[in-house]
Amino acid sequence: MLVRSGVVLGVLGALLVPSLSSPASAAGDATVVVRGTDLPVGGPIELSYVGCARLYERTAEVPQPFVGLGPDQAPAGERSLRYDLAGGTALGSLSYARSMASTTTSGLSVQAPRGAAGVAWVGYQEPADFGTTTYWFGRADVSAPAGAWTSVETTGLTYTWSRYDMATRRAVGGATAAPSTLAAMIAERGDGPGFRTVGFGCDGNRFALDALRVGDATGTTTYDLEGLTTTTVMAARPTPRGTVLTGVLRDGSGEQVVRGTLVLERQVAGGWETVQVVPAEAVDATVTVAPEQTTTYRWRFADRPLAEGSVSEPTTVTVAPGQETSQEPTQQPSQQPTRQPAQR
Repeated sequence: MLVRSGVVLGVLGALLVPSLSSPASAAGDATVVVRGTDLPVGGPIELSYVGCARLYERTAEVPQPFVGLGPDQAPAGERSLRYDLAGGTALGSLSYARSMASTTTSGLSVQAPRGAAGVAWVGYQEPADFGTTTYWFGRADVSAPAGAWTSVETTGLTYTWSRYDMATRRAVGGATAAPSTLAAMIAERGDGPGFRTVGFGCDGNRFALDALRVGDATGTTTYDLEGLTTTTVMAARPTPRGTVLTGVLRDGSGEQVVRGTLVLERQVAGGWETVQVVPAEAVDATVTVAPEQTTTYRWRFADRPLAEGSVSEPTTVTVAPGQETSQEPTQQPSQQPTRQPAQR
């Protein structure tokens, strides 16, 4: 399985209020392609990691994300984001709103081979508590059947309510409300700011996420979780024994693609043929070539579940009778035009 390294997950941790600055969505329906876990900074959705029984009681594990094709037909695009948690915590989407009544949709799609148990939380401040750190927290169980992609929507769930002091992260003793939807709470107590989060992993079963969404009356934004873009570059260096061809494989952020494998190819009549397959895990791939005649080479990174394929610009190693080998490299990298950015 190819793992995206160096990922920092946004977690529901410090005070969620009062600085609720993200709107529910922009005008009109839209789809945003997300590379790996890089959700737009300051956008309406981020990843959350919360307790299943109590919001702030999370396990100490560091969730490891995986990007993979499918499974089956992903709800948005070709890939999905996958996790395998120890249990007791949930990972999913988190969205904020200045007006909880304005959000018309908030959810995601989930697929789990053995089914999955999750949790939805909602935090909401009624007008009587404005200016304080007191919020209503609602909790609801959610689940997904085995094997099929399931769309989970949080706006119509019935929650069990209790009051929390956000400054201390503790429940206010004895302060509860009857189970109800958030809409019923707002109708009774008035609108206010808050958050919604929904995630899976409570039972420790593997699951995949895709099509995170949030919206209001003006439209819904869907976040399509896809693989990383890549760039492959070739460098050529003459030596007494031949020409050293180096393949540099990087993702869209400039980091080396974990467990990336490059294929050195040479141009032949009718296309390209493989010269050598080279793992490029810790250092860039290198191959020394000494062709008997002028030959054009390129490095190719094949499309993978984590990262989309790319090829370098070709480099021609020129061989002239009675002369030493020289090279005529092309400097600019090139990405495959039909693919853009790993594997369980």
